[in-house]
Amino acid sequence: MRYERKYRIENASLSQVEWVIRQNPACFQMAFPDRWINSIYLDDIAFNSLNENLAGISKRNKFRIRWYGDTLSEVKKPTLEIKIKNNFTNTKDFFKLPDFTLTPAFDCVQFIETHIPNLQQRLFPVSIIQYLRSYYVSQNGKVRATIDRKLKYYLYQGRLLMQHSPAIDHGIILEIKYDKDYDDQMQPIFQMIPFRLTKNSKYVSSINAHYI
Repeated sequence: MRYERKYRIENASLSQVEWVIRQNPACFQMAFPDRWINSIYLDDIAFNSLNENLAGISKRNKFRIRWYGDTLSEVKKPTLEIKIKNNFTNTKDFFKLPDFTLTPAFDCVQFIETHIPNLQQRLFPVSIIQYLRSYYVSQNGKVRATIDRKLKYYLYQGRLLMQHSPAIDHGIILEIKYDKDYDDQMQPIFQMIPFRLTKNSKYVSSINAHYI
């Protein structure tokens, strides 16, 4: 289990956020090169994952199919991620999936049921999210920081899949991640981050971007 502290930043540039990270006493350094992250967010027919997030339910799950790269159509080495939240900490379960091509003819529901047959609920694709992520790690290796930007939100609408323009999110999402056993040593790191801690869900943001 780990903590994920999130900052949604709208009043600073990417270079300013990077400067904050590099000047932090944790001595953050780039962990590896930037890469594009793509996710199909899944929910049940009652949108329980969405509603539990909005209601602040302390114990809840979030489901997504994730892959890396700058293309949304050719999906290579995807995984089904089940993000498990318990109060303020999170963990993940991962299931490897076969490659597929994301077209209007692709049946995402059947794909999930075929390759992950033991899920206790039937899941449907709701939105597709793409963004560019930078990765940092502290000098002692115990704290990770990620910076997400260039966010695009697509609604997954069956045969109309991605035929509409995405909603563009110009915000920057900074996340600080560390094991729960390290929490009592984090205060000096947080004191040097001049942004306000926020609640941020990319899944919720994707729905808000299209419907609110």
